[in-house]
Amino acid sequence: MDQINTLFNNLLNVGLGVAVAVSTFFVMWGAFMYMSAGGSPHQMERGKAAIVNALAGLAIVLMARVIAGMIQSAMGG
Repeated sequence: MDQINTLFNNLLNVGLGVAVAVSTFFVMWGAFMYMSAGGSPHQMERGKAAIVNALAGLAIVLMARVIAGMIQSAMGG
């Protein structure tokens, strides 16, 4: 059982690391689109939407990590 818990924790940590890296990339991409919009409202909205979506995705991943940890501890891990 300890090996399964260790594997589960390692997978969650790797997934969290990948999600943070991807989210960081999309926040930077959205900021670049926003700053390079040149006053175009459509391009500014696309940049803002990219930033908001990246942060929302990161929040979902963090909540999934918390919920998975709660499930794991409830199962005795």
